[in-house]
Amino acid sequence: MKHTFLVVFPLLTTLTNCIPFFFRGRLRGGMLGAPNISQQDLKRLTLPPDEWFTQKLDHFDSANTETWQQRYFVNDTFYKAGGPVFVQIGGEGAANPIWMVVGSWINYAQQFNALCFQLEHRFYGKSHPTKDINTDNLRYLSSEQALADLAHFIETMSVKMNLTQAKWITFGGSYPGSLSAWFRLKYPHLAHAAVATSAPILAQADFKNYLGVVRNSLATTGPMCNKMIQNATMTVTQMINSDDGRKQLKKLFMLCDDIDVSNKNDVSNFYTSLSGNFEGIVQYNKDNRAFEVKHIQMPLQVCTYNCVY
Repeated sequence: MKHTFLVVFPLLTTLTNCIPFFFRGRLRGGMLGAPNISQQDLKRLTLPPDEWFTQKLDHFDSANTETWQQRYFVNDTFYKAGGPVFVQIGGEGAANPIWMVVGSWINYAQQFNALCFQLEHRFYGKSHPTKDINTDNLRYLSSEQALADLAHFIETMSVKMNLTQAKWITFGGSYPGSLSAWFRLKYPHLAHAAVATSAPILAQADFKNYLGVVRNSLATTGPMCNKMIQNATMTVTQMINSDDGRKQLKKLFMLCDDIDVSNKNDVSNFYTSLSGNFEGIVQYNKDNRAFEVKHIQMPLQVCTYNCVY
C-alpha cells in the first residue's frame, strides 16, 4: 500500500493543481477562450460597447412583473436593408465583444449583409437577474428561461429596429448550440434558421458513456496512464473512508468544507470534480487557446507527467 500511495501521489498532486481551474470538467467562466489575435491586430479593431435590454425575470409567471438588465452587443457594419439578422447566443460564461468582429459568423455577415447581435446568458458576465445567486434565485437559471429571454429580445428588437420582415438566424456552439437548435424548434415563427455547432441535443441523466471515450483517448499514450488513474481513484476511495484520510484530502485539494460522507451528493460532487479534469483534457485537447498554453492540456502531456514517477 505504501508503494501504491507513493506512485499515485504525483497524480493526486496534479489534480490538486487543476482544481482551481476546472469545475465539473469545465473551466470556471466557460471553456471558450478569446480568439488568438495579436495585440497589434487587436488595437486595430473597434469593439462594440455594452448595451442593455430590459428583460423579464420570469417568463412563465404572469404575476411576476420584475425585470432586470441583460447585456448585449451589436455590429451593424455590414448590414444593408433587407439583409438577415444573426444572433449569437451566450453560454455559461461572460459574453466577449471580440466575437462581434472576428469569427466565421462575421465572415458570413459580411457576405450576406447581416446585422449581428450577441445576447449574454442570464446569470453570467454582467447579466444579473437577481442580486445574488442563492438557491431560491437559481430557480430562474434554466435553458427554458434563456430561450424565452431570446424570444423576448427578438420580438422587441424586431419592432424597435424595424426588422419584422427580416430573417433571424441563431448561432451557438456546445451548450449555446443546443439553445440554438432548441430555439428553432420551440420558436419557429421567430427563427428562420439555426446554426448549432457541436450541440448536444438529447440530454441524458447519468451519462457515463463519455468516460469510455476518455479511457480510450488516454490509453493511446500507453498502458500505464489509465492504470495510474485507477490506482489514484482507489487510493482516494480508501482515504475518504477514514477521518484522517478525509483531512488529508481536504488539505491536499484545498477544499472549503469537510467532506460529508453521510451526504451522497457531497461525495459524488467531489469525485466529479476530480474526474472532470480528465474529461476536460480529452474534450478540449488543443482547443482552448489561452488555457492550453498555461496548463497541461493534452492527454499525452498529462499521462507522461504522471507516469514518469
